Amino acid sequence: MIREGRRGQTEFLSVGVIFSIIIVIAIIGASIYVIVAFMGIGKCADIGLFKDSFQDSVDRAWTSEIVSDVYTGRVPNGIESVCFSSPTATSAEYADEFRELKRYIARGNMLFYPAEEACDQPYVNIEHIDTSSGFVCFQAENGEVRIGLEKNSLDSLVKIKIPSTEARR
Repeated sequence: MIREGRRGQTEFLSVGVIFSIIIVIAIIGASIYVIVAFMGIGKCADIGLFKDSFQDSVDRAWTSEIVSDVYTGRVPNGIESVCFSSPTATSAEYADEFRELKRYIARGNMLFYPAEEACDQPYVNIEHIDTSSGFVCFQAENGEVRIGLEKNSLDSLVKIKIPSTEARR
């Protein structure tokens, strides 16, 4: 409907108002994208913190004479297991985990399952651990992983053990 007496003006939205609405929608979309991206960075940071914290615990055990301890660390929600392996290991007990992670075993001795939840960091090489016991995985329960660490006075490396209170799935 056109008002009389005003030339060229209608009751429709002006170009300025439409442009402003588009700008507001773009800002809201960009804000949502940034929030989601920062949440993903937090997950990746949690994996890095777990790796560093575990390496510190292994280093403390390695420099000690005798150790029998349980390391407890937090992993992001998507991680189901933390596994350890030597380059020549095989496993029937942890078949699903082994099948997915076998391509990373030559690159690192600590692996995260499932690999796609590990922020492009599915493996790491932890120093001073004995992985000769084969392929072993530790289940994450409520984002928490418990890993047994053991070293005797004649051992040159820290052994990874399933804590005595743990049982396989």
